[in-house]
Amino acid sequence: MTPLRATSGTAAPERDTSPITVDTDTDTEKHLTITVRIDASGPYRFVVDTGADRTVLATDVATELGLVFRENVMLEGVVRAVKAETVTIRELSIGMVRYQTLVVPTLPRSTLGADGYLGLDTLDGHRVTFDFKNHTLQIGAPHSRLSTLLVRDNEARIRTVGSSGHLRALNCMVDGVRAAAFIDSGADLSAGNTALFDALANRNPSYGDIGRISLVDVTGGETSGNVTLVKKIQIMELEITDCPLVIADFKVFDVWGLTQRPALLIGMNFLRRFSKVSIDYGLKELRFDQASLIAPVLV
Repeated sequence: MTPLRATSGTAAPERDTSPITVDTDTDTEKHLTITVRIDASGPYRFVVDTGADRTVLATDVATELGLVFRENVMLEGVVRAVKAETVTIRELSIGMVRYQTLVVPTLPRSTLGADGYLGLDTLDGHRVTFDFKNHTLQIGAPHSRLSTLLVRDNEARIRTVGSSGHLRALNCMVDGVRAAAFIDSGADLSAGNTALFDALANRNPSYGDIGRISLVDVTGGETSGNVTLVKKIQIMELEITDCPLVIADFKVFDVWGLTQRPALLIGMNFLRRFSKVSIDYGLKELRFDQASLIAPVLV
């Protein structure tokens, strides 16, 4: 599980919103990764993380590039918060899209497990499409308002609310329990909080655990969670069935003010069931291509 939050701001990047398509790969933790270049050096492999406020760089990469370590910021993972030194990247490029003057926190490679993480400071304001069938990622300008009227066959359109890239899907029901749902491509497993599990158990006393799992976040924090099996998650017209969820009171739920409210993070094990998933941060909508569903992946 890898959502990451930073409590200090960063300079807004200069963005080229021309759509670009880049090839993707999958790391050992089943995260989606892409190639980026930093200050004309690289290539480096970055995890695409829609659950992280800020882009993060591995400490050894920053040292290799000769970047100067400066002030600390507090980074909050799903388990704990840590202080992290920051560096300034003059230019980060993904294909022809370039971001200028990014102030990014750094973390040891031993906890980060990658050259870096691409966060909402680069993704917010764009339309980001994960094409799992063709193993590509597209980043481009948001669609026009008129496009909301056009929904293709086998495509589910989900309206969201939120700001700064924190988009919450509307009308999410988990086996009859209303819940706040967020898309988190940096999380390999989908997770729910204790408030969600308690609400499910109150509706159906037969709910229980089917296992227990250990989790480590990118800050190096460790915890464990119980695994339960949900029959159906419904978000507007979208349905996801046979859904294993890790149940734990992760710190990220507290950061979002959702400790007492049923909530879940939709991670890569659910997203990869669809051939294509688009997040339009401008229109605040999600699109799921259901034309070629992939078989459910159990924990």
